[in-house]
Amino acid sequence: MSRDDRRDALVDVFVELAHREGRKPTTSEIAQEAGVAEGTIFRVFATKEALEREAVQAAFCPAPVRRRIAAIDPEGTLRERLVDFTRIMQARFTEVFGLMTALGLTEPPNRGPHLACYEAGRHLRGVSGEDDDHAAAHQPLLDAIHALLVHDEDQLVVPAADLVHRLRLLTFSGSHPGIADGQVLTPEEIVDTVLFGLACRPCPSGSGLGIAELYEQLGGDPARLAEPLPDRTAYARDRGSS
Repeated sequence: MSRDDRRDALVDVFVELAHREGRKPTTSEIAQEAGVAEGTIFRVFATKEALEREAVQAAFCPAPVRRRIAAIDPEGTLRERLVDFTRIMQARFTEVFGLMTALGLTEPPNRGPHLACYEAGRHLRGVSGEDDDHAAAHQPLLDAIHALLVHDEDQLVVPAADLVHRLRLLTFSGSHPGIADGQVLTPEEIVDTVLFGLACRPCPSGSGLGIAELYEQLGGDPARLAEPLPDRTAYARDRGSS
C-alpha cells in the first residue's frame, strides 16, 4: 500500500471509529482497526492531531454529497427527486451530527474550496485552506441541487431556491434527535410537509386541483392521504378535541 493510500485508509478508520464509539479514538484503537502497528500511524502523520485534522476535513468535504445528488434520476417525479435529495441530506446531517458530537466540535470546520474534490467526486488532501472563498466552495453543490428543480418552477409558488432552503431547514431540524425530541422525520414526511403542508384542504368547486390530485401529479400515492395519522400525533389530536 502506498503512503497516500495508507493515509486515506487511516483517515477512514478514524472517522468510522469516531462514529461507532461516539468519541475520539486512540491511536491504539486506530491501529488495531486498520490492522497495522501503532507506529505506522506516525510514519504517515506527524501527530495524532494531524490525523484528526485530516479526518475532519475529509468527513466534511461536500464532494461526495454532490456526486450522490448528481446521480438522482432526472426522470423521476418532482416528489421522488426531492425524497431522494432529502434522504441524501438526512444521511449527511446525521453523519455530521455524530462526528461533531464525538470530536467535541461546536461548528463545522472551514472546508476550503474543494474544487478539485468535486472533479474527483471524493476528498483530496491538500486542497483546503483558511482563506478560501466559502461561496465558491459550495457553488458546484448548489448547481447540482438547482438542476433537480430547474424544469419544475412552474409547479411551485416560490422560487426553486426557496423550496430547497425550506427543505434543508426542515431536514436539518427533523433529523437531529435533540431538536426533533427523538421523533426523527422520514424523508417522505419532510418532503410532503414542504410540498403539501399538513392541513386538510377541500376539493375546489371550480377550476384547479384538489390536494389528492396535486399529490398524485407530483408523484405521491393519493391512497396514503387516507391512512391514519402516525401515533405521535395522537396527543395533539386529543388536546385539540378537549
